[in-house]
Amino acid sequence: MIRCVIVDDEFLARERLKKLLAVHTDFEVVAEAKNGKLGVETIQVKTPDLVFLDIQMPDLDGFGVINKLDKVPYIVFTTAYDQYALKAFDVHAMDYLLKPFDEDRLSDTLELVRERIASDQSSELASQMKSLFKTFEDPKGKFRRSFLIKDKGFENEVRVEDISYMEAQGNYVKLVTEKKDFLFRIGMNILESELDPSHFMRIHRAYILNKHWIKKQSYQGNNEFKFTLQSGLELSSSRSFKKHITAHTADQ
Repeated sequence: MIRCVIVDDEFLARERLKKLLAVHTDFEVVAEAKNGKLGVETIQVKTPDLVFLDIQMPDLDGFGVINKLDKVPYIVFTTAYDQYALKAFDVHAMDYLLKPFDEDRLSDTLELVRERIASDQSSELASQMKSLFKTFEDPKGKFRRSFLIKDKGFENEVRVEDISYMEAQGNYVKLVTEKKDFLFRIGMNILESELDPSHFMRIHRAYILNKHWIKKQSYQGNNEFKFTLQSGLELSSSRSFKKHITAHTADQ
């Protein structure tokens, strides 16, 4: 069963979508929310597999909802405004339904969702099995040592020491190396807990840095730091992470 949440400020739009979904017995609407702020709370509590998310809402738009989630489920945007389409796919939305959409268009989206979830579950299981084997090989391995990335039918193993920094991008994290960037589906909070804190430091809700790739660190005032990486890239911390950064610096 694929558990769904509907976030839309239009009552009639929510009712119509629930009616269309009712004929698809493998999809279950477990909750709905009438605005973006309630949508964030509902998604965090219900932890659905899939969210039908309106983009233009008065209090918090669909992109704002995604930015406030630590773990982002599969997203299908629903909106009456087609100018948001490119941005929707920039945050890796699974599909984009332009209102008013019909039953056939929704059916196409649901089939895409089914295929994507089945594919991701299969890939995730394979990744988990490989990680499990590595743990048995090295029982002292407490922290993640690599990422298994599936790209165009090939599997790439990206070692954590080769990653200069990690950046949240929707429901994925971008792993930045000298040669290539990779996308890996995981929440930033979960990822942070899997990394060795003696080597990695979170400086922002969206950034985790590899300490070995930091060339220079400077305090900018107002509880903010600036980090210059070996590549020359400069990244700024958020004020809420000052204590976290200070504690990491003290440990060095």
